[in-house]
Amino acid sequence: MRQANLSTKLFIAVMSLSLTVLFVMPVSAVKEWRESKLERGWQIWISAALFDKGDGLKPGKSEKKLANQAEKPWLAEDILIAKVAGGSADYEFKSPVAGKAYIWGRVADFRGGGQSWFIALNSDNIADAGDSLIIDTHGPVWRWSGGRDKPESQSPTDLKKGTNTVRIQPREADAGKEALFDIFMISTEAFQPTDEDYEKAKEGLPVEPAGKLATTWGTIKHRF
Repeated sequence: MRQANLSTKLFIAVMSLSLTVLFVMPVSAVKEWRESKLERGWQIWISAALFDKGDGLKPGKSEKKLANQAEKPWLAEDILIAKVAGGSADYEFKSPVAGKAYIWGRVADFRGGGQSWFIALNSDNIADAGDSLIIDTHGPVWRWSGGRDKPESQSPTDLKKGTNTVRIQPREADAGKEALFDIFMISTEAFQPTDEDYEKAKEGLPVEPAGKLATTWGTIKHRF
């Protein structure tokens, strides 16, 4: 009996320490993402529809009629739709490294080509301020598109180790010419991604919020 009690106390002590470590770990603002290590680098893949803050842009679930007209398949569960120019969507994520960044987007449109998006890393200077890439669309078929006139689609700004931000903004969009965004990828190495690369990437593991940790800890104590 004494041995059982000692084992129980040891288990609780270990779990308490583990949950404390989880509690203090930083939590990425993006709730769902994928990661990979292709070309000897690190990549993060984020659904454009899962923005942290948005102004004037809508996910497909809010624009079901338009979303239903978009060609399938999407890689993400939903897509981002720009009905008019302007507006923006912001994303926050964690990077394990700092340095050069290469950005690609899986995009489409309802015009037949000629639409485009701005995408900026770690900068509030959007539009043509020099910190963003221009991602061109090529019609209704989804394509991975890199930065216009930017060799290897290198971002003008670098990745930071720790918290980073991304901002997306449509350059052109209008009724019947809506621009669409599925997934964007940020990589520490230069290469053009494929749908298969995304499918093979592993889902990120967000830390549970404090409330969930408290519930988990209460359950553990109750069992013993």
